[in-house]
Parts: sequence; structure tokens; C-alpha cells
Amino acid sequence: MSVTPKTRGRHHHGDLRRALLDAVAEIVQEAGPEAVSLRECARRAGVSHSAATPHFGDKRGLMTAFATEKAQRLRGAMEAALAALPEGASPAERLAATGRGYMEFARENPAHFRLMFRTDLIDAEDPAWNEASRQSRAPLDAAMRAVAPAAGDRALRARLTLAWAGVHGFCTLRAEAPRSDLWHPESRGAEVAEDLLALLVIACRP
Repeated sequence: MSVTPKTRGRHHHGDLRRALLDAVAEIVQEAGPEAVSLRECARRAGVSHSAATPHFGDKRGLMTAFATEKAQRLRGAMEAALAALPEGASPAERLAATGRGYMEFARENPAHFRLMFRTDLIDAEDPAWNEASRQSRAPLDAAMRAVAPAAGDRALRARLTLAWAGVHGFCTLRAEAPRSDLWHPESRGAEVAEDLLALLVIACRP
């Protein structure tokens, strides 16, 4: 008697949590965040819905964990860009590097980027999410303080808002209109990104 083999999922060696989060990224890329469900993520991981539930509880728990990982990856991308600078880099160069890291994160983690501000889909009271979200901006905060050390709280907040809005807005526009003649082809996009960072640094300096 022949037996139809069970579909092989990606869940191996007990790393079900990782498999479920990877499934979220796939679904977001394919159909958007609204299409994510714990059941579909479990199916892609090759386990039952009941096996996935203890890890996250429900879709909101799953999306909150995904968003928390996003915040941690964003900070890591900015820190990596800072680490790539030559020794003795100026405060202005370090500020530009945080923006460069942010752009790299958006390019390399498109699913995470699409969920950056979808707080309607996550548990905004989750302590891990709140801490990760707060820490994700730490490299930018430190770089901005170095660029404008004498700025008061209000002036510093304005500079941080300008830098964040400029870089995030560029990443969003580039994702939503990838073939705009402002940043297409890729070589032009790289130039625009660097020119934008240079302008933002100038605007943020005292």
C-alpha cells in the first residue's frame, strides 16, 4: 500500500518560533499584512495551528513579535553602518551613517519595513515591543546629540523629526514608486539617497 508523504515544512530542531516569523515575512511580501494569520503561518511552517498557538497566542501576538524583531533589526542596521565608518569619523559623518543604515534596513527587510507603523495590528502595550521600539532610535539620537550638542530639547526634537521624516519618507516613496525618474535606475537612486543625507545633515547642524 502506498502512503502519501506529509508535506515537509520548515520547522526543524525545535525552532518553530523562527519558522513562524519567517512565514509572516513571506505573507506580508506576497499579500500584505492583513493576509497574515496564525493558521497560515503554521501551515507554511509544517505544523498544526494548535502547535503554533503557545508561541504567540493569536495573530496580534505574532505580529507584535514580528514588529519587535523589526525594531531590533533596524537598530542593528544603523549600528552596522556606524561600524563601517573609518576611525575618527566626524559627527556629521556618523549622523549620515545612521540614515544610510536605515535605508539599508528598508531595502533588505521590505516586509519588516511595511509594518513599521502598523500599530493597529500589534499590541502597543507589549513591554518587549515598547522597549525595542524605544531602543531602535538610539543610534540616531546619539548621533544627533553629537552634531548639535548645544541644542535644547525643543531644537533637538525638531532635528530628530526632520532626519527621521526625511529618511523614512524617502524609503517609503522609493518602495511605493520604484520606477520614478527621481531615483530610477539604481545608480541614480544611490546618488539621490546620498544627496538627501547630505542635505539633512546640513539642515540639522547648528
